[in-house]
Amino acid sequence: MSETEDYVLVFEAPVIVPPEFRLYYDEETGKVLFYTCEKPEGKYIVIDSITFACARQDVRVVNGKLSTVNPSSIVSKLKPSDSIGTRCLREDISIVADEDSTDVQTWKLMTYELR
Repeated sequence: MSETEDYVLVFEAPVIVPPEFRLYYDEETGKVLFYTCEKPEGKYIVIDSITFACARQDVRVVNGKLSTVNPSSIVSKLKPSDSIGTRCLREDISIVADEDSTDVQTWKLMTYELR
């Protein structure tokens, strides 16, 4: 090769895929479980990078949208349930029933956001 020859290097750059910022949450309560860019199984919403960087735990997901929560506007109440919840003795809710108990009531904690 001579000194006057030009070399051309052909390089194809890889495609840069921007990360997808996700907020995973509990489907029943809307509480934040964790923030990640990975893709595990579970209920999530896609969020922006600022929200991801803040990683606030005091927010809730309501109808698929992020909602800031004022602690004084949250009300929790125990309600009877037929399926999911904590089994307690019917005569005293403060005693958790074992598997052998017969006269039991199942209670579920419901959380509401006042508007």
